[in-house]
Amino acid sequence: MDESTYKVTKNTCNFCQTPIKNDNETFFCPSCSSPYHKDCWIENKGCAVYGCGEKLVGDDEFTSVREAIINIEYLINRNQFSEAIYESKQLLAIDRRNAELKNLYNKAVSLINNKMNLMTSADEAFGKKDYKAAEVYYKNVLKYADEVEANFVNTRLEVAKEKIPEQNRRRIYQNILIILIIIAIIGAIGYIGYYTFVLKEDREFSELVKSDNAADLETTEKMISNYETFLRSYPNGKNKEKALSRINQYSYEISKKYYKDDWRLALKYYNKIYSGIDSTEAKNLFNNIYNTAYKEYREKLDNAKKLNSNKKYSEALNELNNGKLILSTFPENFISRENNILSENIEILKSKISSVIKYNNLEREIREQGKVLSNMSPEGGAEAVMLSLSIKKKVETDMYIALNNMKENLVALNTKQKYREGQELNIRCYAEGKISLFYKDEEQRFPLYTSADEIDAENGLISSSERDAINERLKNLKNQKDKIDSVLKLNLL
Repeated sequence: MDESTYKVTKNTCNFCQTPIKNDNETFFCPSCSSPYHKDCWIENKGCAVYGCGEKLVGDDEFTSVREAIINIEYLINRNQFSEAIYESKQLLAIDRRNAELKNLYNKAVSLINNKMNLMTSADEAFGKKDYKAAEVYYKNVLKYADEVEANFVNTRLEVAKEKIPEQNRRRIYQNILIILIIIAIIGAIGYIGYYTFVLKEDREFSELVKSDNAADLETTEKMISNYETFLRSYPNGKNKEKALSRINQYSYEISKKYYKDDWRLALKYYNKIYSGIDSTEAKNLFNNIYNTAYKEYREKLDNAKKLNSNKKYSEALNELNNGKLILSTFPENFISRENNILSENIEILKSKISSVIKYNNLEREIREQGKVLSNMSPEGGAEAVMLSLSIKKKVETDMYIALNNMKENLVALNTKQKYREGQELNIRCYAEGKISLFYKDEEQRFPLYTSADEIDAENGLISSSERDAINERLKNLKNQKDKIDSVLKLNLL
């Protein structure tokens, strides 16, 4: 049976019915908790309360409780927590109010919980092969382990200690392997970048050289274009000189081979030659190209002169413009003299072309004015004459006596115009025979002249002033025509 003691002051003993003055002498019945003097309890050999059957078996019962508490402390000190807990539970069943037993029980429970938590963490770390952590946990477990448990824990510690160096080596190997893999990846990336970007120019130039199959004009031009495209992509690349060398070589070959048949093609590729060709060879090649082009230019100029002599000015101008295109392909210092001559010839032809139109217009107008003049005579073929007259007297309606200043004779003038005596005039007239008129109180016969302008107006012909204007116009037109003739007769230089 478990026993426990309770220390309560000022209790009355149920055996002797006297107050219990000293707490150290107090003892409580384990069954009914009635207070007794220890001596009274021993003397009565148990509880004196009616109905309680609690009896003292031996005289040393109270002493055994104290020894049990000391034993529990001993078990705790030896880390035998389960046994200490079990003993505490047995005693607490007898003496439930014993504070010392409760403290030992709580202490044992707390220590065993710490041990179990540490053991659980150690086993988990060991199971995960985290031997470094397991070693730490197991070392802490040893603080709470008894001899049997200590053997198991020490075994685990030995295993962990053996595994830790191996694990460290494995970790080192893994780290080295990871570093090597990272280095390999970085190296691969670097190589790919180097191959992709740094070696890109070399790869493209190598492919360009491999595809170089220049055999005829078409393939040679294609390769020149390919090398020029490469230079545009890598204007300052390390293969620049090699590409330029290929361009120079092929351009020189085309220019040298085709300058006689197609000097424009030869000049086009001559202009692509940057350097690397002997200056004498380059100069001779350029002279050959220029001479071929100049020969063609002279042919254009000769054709223009022939067309000019045949009055085919537009065709001649086209030939000169074609010649100008030829000259424009060469530097100014080579063609300055020819260019000046060509410019003057072009201006001459432009003047002729514009003059031809004007010349044709002048000829047409001259013919028209001539027709007008040819239709000026009245019916019957009478010719108009110019008279210088001085009016003497008006004798009848529309009839005047006038002095012909040139012949100094009197004439009769038939006109509807109004004149005064003594008026001087020049008038174009038609002679119409003679007429009898009274003048100075006698009938006299006078030569009769009628105003040609009035007759012409009646017949739909032009007047004298209009005739004069036409004659003046004809004179101006002929002068202009003579000037244009002098322009059209100009020869090309």
